[in-house]
Amino acid sequence: MKKIIPNLLTILRIIAIPFIIYFGLKNQIVLLVVLATFIALTDFFDGKLARKWQVTSELGAKLDAVGDKLFALSLLIILLFFNPAFFYILIFESLIALFNLYVFYKIRVVQSLLLGKIKTWFIFITIIFGYINILWKGILPIQIFIVLTILLQMASLLQYIDTYRKQKSQKKNERNLNQEYRKIVKPILENEEFLKRKEFPHHYKESVYTHVLRVSYDCYKIGKKLNLDYESLAIAGLLHDFYETPWQSNFEHKSLFQKHGFTHAENARKNALKYFPNLMNEKIESMIKTHMFPLNKSIPKYKESWILTIVDKADSIDFLFHPLLLTRFVRKKTEKKNNNKNVSNGK
Repeated sequence: MKKIIPNLLTILRIIAIPFIIYFGLKNQIVLLVVLATFIALTDFFDGKLARKWQVTSELGAKLDAVGDKLFALSLLIILLFFNPAFFYILIFESLIALFNLYVFYKIRVVQSLLLGKIKTWFIFITIIFGYINILWKGILPIQIFIVLTILLQMASLLQYIDTYRKQKSQKKNERNLNQEYRKIVKPILENEEFLKRKEFPHHYKESVYTHVLRVSYDCYKIGKKLNLDYESLAIAGLLHDFYETPWQSNFEHKSLFQKHGFTHAENARKNALKYFPNLMNEKIESMIKTHMFPLNKSIPKYKESWILTIVDKADSIDFLFHPLLLTRFVRKKTEKKNNNKNVSNGK
């Protein structure tokens, strides 16, 4: 029900439109004002409840935007018969609606801005005051509210345009980064031996391939932003866990310093040198060899080495605290405790 209620409140605004128009045409202004005030409150509660219950969704955002626009436009159309100045509010609101539709068509993003929300609320206030002025003429300085609303609409439209420009530029930059990154690591991603890492388990429900691809791309973007050797970061990021066999399948008893965490970095370096000699250089070898610092004896030598080390650990920590992983850990601990208890009780 928590997922449904916020969307139902939004849909209610859309369902109310025929009643708004009917009451307006029948000159039932009192009923129209009461209905409009009640429906306007749903715009506040649907978003508040969705955030409180953590059930926000893309569908909810779309419905909210559509509900706001259609509800406001229906109220404005009726007001045109009583005050022609509302024509300008109607025009600007239509332009904003059309622009948001254009943005969604282009980049599949529903724009939701704080200024847009303020503007929407101010429109509803101006509309309600407009209807009150119909009932009691001259009781409110409605022209001032109309001018303020138009100014807010103009500011909102400019901000929507600026936000779209930034989003478009960001997508273009991300696309260009992706293409450049793929070009750098193409020989690795097409290598059959490297592709076998898709079958190597790593973190919880994640393969070595998925892990190193994310680490590599993050390192590449950081290196690009900091004007460092981003090509070496991309390559070393992909090959930092290029060890020969999955460590989970090795049941051989080893001393602490011979275990996977202490040895796989050097193993990955040798394996990378074997399969990708043309891509390797002293910096990349050093980055791979020292990425497990402080488990490694060698301290990272380059700035790029520190970036790889930190990004790899950040990714590992993220998965270490995965909710499902923690649940499984607690369950295993509980089962072990119960088993020990049963054994001690002779069961």
